[in-house]
Amino acid sequence: MTRKKIGKEHHYPLLGLALGGGMARGFAHIGVIKALTRQGFSIDYIAGSSMGSVIGLLYASGLPLSTIEELALNLKRKNWVDFTVPREGLVSGEKLESLLSLLTRRRYLEELPLPLSVTATDLQEGCRVVIRKGFAARAVRASSAIPGIFKPVKAGEKLLVDGGVLERVPVEEVRKMGADVVIAVDVSSGVEEYEVNNIFDIISRTIDIMSKELTLYRMQEADILITPYLKDISPSDFSRVEETIARGDEAACKAIPGLYSILKKEV
Repeated sequence: MTRKKIGKEHHYPLLGLALGGGMARGFAHIGVIKALTRQGFSIDYIAGSSMGSVIGLLYASGLPLSTIEELALNLKRKNWVDFTVPREGLVSGEKLESLLSLLTRRRYLEELPLPLSVTATDLQEGCRVVIRKGFAARAVRASSAIPGIFKPVKAGEKLLVDGGVLERVPVEEVRKMGADVVIAVDVSSGVEEYEVNNIFDIISRTIDIMSKELTLYRMQEADILITPYLKDISPSDFSRVEETIARGDEAACKAIPGLYSILKKEV
């Protein structure tokens, strides 16, 4: 549906996805992309934070959606979780980086078929960091380093953790990349409703609550906001992947009529 700009005056609007964090809830992003591509929409830019950066990287690297979904349904926690001595985090993140490196053929962000930016938070300066170049798997590992759970990633003088600490859904970034129409996908709404069962849920809910007001303000800049119904699924529940993907698909389908209307105005 959307393609590269043609000429200076007449062009098809460029479509950008801003994918937010949410741990296991982030698998809903797969369903959102499935629904959009099934209806013929072509995604031109992706910006992701935390789990949104993971799904964004897999799709931007050219992996078929069917393969990404198969991975999500069959991946065991032992394949990407590597517990360590909890000095800086419970999980080192090296297994996650190695897995992403393998799946994306050790590509750099600037080499990906689809433009991708990922966001992280610098603990040293207390500011947002946007990563557009460099080793893709390492960038996504940094963006996904939930404080207290994953070990922070050192990048020069920076100490990087989860991008969701300061910006859960990177709407502004995907707009800066060149998107004419921005679809924001928030998979962390309703954080107060799921049952807290473990340290993963506690830390995830803390971050979600802290960033809630700022997230709502920044997401107003999106043209379309998709919020799959995931209130009964905790961020640490990786046993309901198929259901989570289906809910993302359902939510995107409901948003598509509005997207058609916006695109007609943009042309």
